[in-house]
Amino acid sequence: NVHVIPTTIDTDYYVPGANSKPENSVCIGWTGSTTTLKHFSLATGFLERLKEKYKEGLSFRLIADRPYENSIEGLEFVKWRKESEVKDLLHIDIGIMPLPDDAWSRGKCGFKGLQYMSLEIPAVLSPVGVNKDIITDGENGFLASTAEEWFDILCRLIESPELRKQIGKRGRQTVVERFSFDSQKERYVSLFNTVCLKAKKK
Repeated sequence: NVHVIPTTIDTDYYVPGANSKPENSVCIGWTGSTTTLKHFSLATGFLERLKEKYKEGLSFRLIADRPYENSIEGLEFVKWRKESEVKDLLHIDIGIMPLPDDAWSRGKCGFKGLQYMSLEIPAVLSPVGVNKDIITDGENGFLASTAEEWFDILCRLIESPELRKQIGKRGRQTVVERFSFDSQKERYVSLFNTVCLKAKKK
């Protein structure tokens, strides 16, 4: 028998908090590592269009171990640090996770999206792999395939603080109920005990 336990996140560590930014500005953010920075490049086209439309009312934040190699107007690089990770993420109003639809991406665990959602940051993800299981489109987050879909969804979120709040809260609820440590620990222990019991009988 095969049992699948989803990737989980510590919702006692990733706790929503106040955003100290001015209310009349919106920050779209991405977090990741050197190996996934190439995926951020998938966003540059629609991010530049959004900057042209919203100008000073829109900024971007990239949290990673090294900067993005190309310049984008309004893009701030924040070096990832464990001790400031949550605070740095809470500066973001909208979290994005663009992915190519390839074999490697289809095997990814969706952790970036879970980070955003656990902090009540509305998440927009590519409908690749497990992302389609995490997100119910339009309810607890959004799925975007084409550049035009990304642009339209992000425009809606930029222009509606209430929508951002609603989606953020539903995202957090999804994580707590299905993808938190607490939501899966009893199942994990039960399966572990079952495996140990079967091993003893052999």
